[in-house]
Amino acid sequence: MVYGNFKTKLRTMKKRSTLAMAFKAEWLKIKGLGLLTIAIIFGLIIPALLFTIDMFSEDSRLYEGLPINAATKTITDTISQFGNFFMLLLVIIAATRITQIDHKNNGWTFLETQPVSKLSIYSAKFLVLTTLTLMMFAVYFLSSILFSNLLILIYPQEGLQTGVEMYWLFQTLVRLFVLSLCIISFQLMLSTIITGFIWPFAIGFVGFVINIVAAIREETYDFVPYNNVDTGLTFKDSFKLNHFFNYTEYLSLFWTVLFFTIGYFWYSRRGFKSAFLSTTKAKVFSVIGLAFFVGLYFFITKPIYPQKFKDHSVISGSIQSPKPVKNITVISTEFGDKIAEIPVTDGMFRWDSKDDLPFAEYSINYDGKSYPFLFSKGDDVHFDIKMNAKLSEVFMKGTRKAEDLYESRNRENSNFYNFIAATKMHADNPSLFYKEARKEWKNRMKELNKFRTAENIYFAEDFKEYQIQKNATKMLSAIYDYQKMTSFTDKKFAPEAQFLTELQSAIQKPSPLLYSRDIYKSWKLKELLPKEGNANSDSIVFAKLKAMPAGVSKDQLLSSHIISMTTLENNEGKRNLIFNENIAGIQNPKFKNYVAKKVEILNNQQKGKAFPIMVFEDADGKKVSLSKFKGKFVVIDFWATWCGPCKETSPVFAYQAKKNKNNDQIVFLAISIDEDKSKWKLDLKNTQSNVKQWWLSDPNALKQLGIEGIPRFMMLDPDGKIFNANMPRPNETNFVDILEKITGKSSNYMVQVF
Repeated sequence: MVYGNFKTKLRTMKKRSTLAMAFKAEWLKIKGLGLLTIAIIFGLIIPALLFTIDMFSEDSRLYEGLPINAATKTITDTISQFGNFFMLLLVIIAATRITQIDHKNNGWTFLETQPVSKLSIYSAKFLVLTTLTLMMFAVYFLSSILFSNLLILIYPQEGLQTGVEMYWLFQTLVRLFVLSLCIISFQLMLSTIITGFIWPFAIGFVGFVINIVAAIREETYDFVPYNNVDTGLTFKDSFKLNHFFNYTEYLSLFWTVLFFTIGYFWYSRRGFKSAFLSTTKAKVFSVIGLAFFVGLYFFITKPIYPQKFKDHSVISGSIQSPKPVKNITVISTEFGDKIAEIPVTDGMFRWDSKDDLPFAEYSINYDGKSYPFLFSKGDDVHFDIKMNAKLSEVFMKGTRKAEDLYESRNRENSNFYNFIAATKMHADNPSLFYKEARKEWKNRMKELNKFRTAENIYFAEDFKEYQIQKNATKMLSAIYDYQKMTSFTDKKFAPEAQFLTELQSAIQKPSPLLYSRDIYKSWKLKELLPKEGNANSDSIVFAKLKAMPAGVSKDQLLSSHIISMTTLENNEGKRNLIFNENIAGIQNPKFKNYVAKKVEILNNQQKGKAFPIMVFEDADGKKVSLSKFKGKFVVIDFWATWCGPCKETSPVFAYQAKKNKNNDQIVFLAISIDEDKSKWKLDLKNTQSNVKQWWLSDPNALKQLGIEGIPRFMMLDPDGKIFNANMPRPNETNFVDILEKITGKSSNYMVQVF
């Protein structure tokens, strides 16, 4: 009936052949297919479902993140599911239905009797699919905006804002639309070529499966159009891209043109052979076209390697904070040296330097927080920082984006290191141990060679070289431990010469960054130990280190060994003796000062050492001193309002204080190191506990105690001296054990004093 009405109405058209006429005809045909209704439902289902859940579930609408537009958050949270499922499903269904109606009713032949070109017919079908997809996008975006803003008006949430970010919305919509074109073109081609309904639908289903496999394997398949959409939607927040478009959008346009061309010629010539191989001319054009598309594919998907400056380096960024941030400090992680202090103007900062900066780990410090990153001369990195009183988020762009992403991922899930080496397996089966070792090394190398970001960005060569050296060092260290457990002299426990040579050759010229890593220093120091074992092994290591030629390697290793030995020594006098006997072997003043500072901190943390004098304020703004608690043990929690882990441990600390509220020999004290005292005071309004609350006016004073991170717990004895400089966290069993022991010690102490 629908098709009959279509024929009748088409015969009444008096206009000549145009694409508009073909489009109207195709659009008229789908009216009875329910595709428009499906597009509206698919676009509406996620926003409506989320709105319904949030309306009736207080937990689901609770938001504790950084300030963000509510609509932006909703779209960011759901666009991947929408694009990878509902958008693909609509295109698969619509393309199949639109073409099947012509396959069944011989509509292709009938249309060709009308004053409409074959190109117009095929293009019209493509445009109908595109229009349906755009309508679904419109419903999805508009309903997401409407429902998210309506929810905020009904249930206001701190941090969620009403309104619309127009440019972000425009970029996201355009990117999603371009990504959809390749699927539209591909499914139309399939549905045109294949007359049945099942196979185009089945191939579309395979696309879903491929995306799942790619996600599990952490791989990207540029040659699969479905995975191209999934890769493109990895960046749910379009502002995190280096450019307006990702390479996936250009690849989508490539697939769109290719599949449209194949589909059209196949349809217009009635088959593959007649379309591309019917004549010599057709074969020549087909070969030329194939070569062109292959070349264009490799051009679009070619690796993007960071392009560095030749004579200068740049660190820039933006910072969004409720409180103005005046400066951003760049610190060298190894020694804590200040590299630069960058002023912030109108929320923006930029530092342009011609210094010869080595490839090393640095950190940007802002408002008491820090973010580590790798950098060297010629790099251009940009940081987008968002923060409030409690949270902070940093996103990095530029020449070290791939390195930042790789370092931020947890890549320690290794069966070899975490299970085989850690549990000392295969002590009686060296062939199996080394088989697993070679497998681990091969997998690590494969991972490095294939790694790239979702923007197709690869590592810089210095970072790749460093990672290879780091992996080789880790493997050599594991082999050393295995031979130490079994035998250094029995050849059956030795690795294959080829494998050992490969590992050793990888670290013949260690990078400066590798020199600074504990894993490298630990392995090198192991190599200096006597293989047979010796009671004076530490002295032997010091002797071998002193005999090494002067240079960075000697300074690094000697510094590390001095710190290691002094850390193990509990007696301050013996600790100072180790330091004085060996410090002269270090030539570089930076290393000397670093070691001296570390030993000083160890001495300051010594049990029985006087706690340094610091200036505190209580909640009323009065100057207070720890001397007011003389005669009592003081358990201190160093924290800050912006510290996430602190918020997790503070309730447990308060619980322990409540349990001990009747014990007048123990005081629980929380000391805030917030730079902004008003944030601390604001937080106190919502805090009621048995914990006394103080504020430290100069957080830098903690450096003399070696406190570099929070939360940090410490205990002072009744004389105000250090009793435990590094207590367990209150949610750990050891914390309670110490308190229980203190109760007994406290009683004995009071008897002795009085």
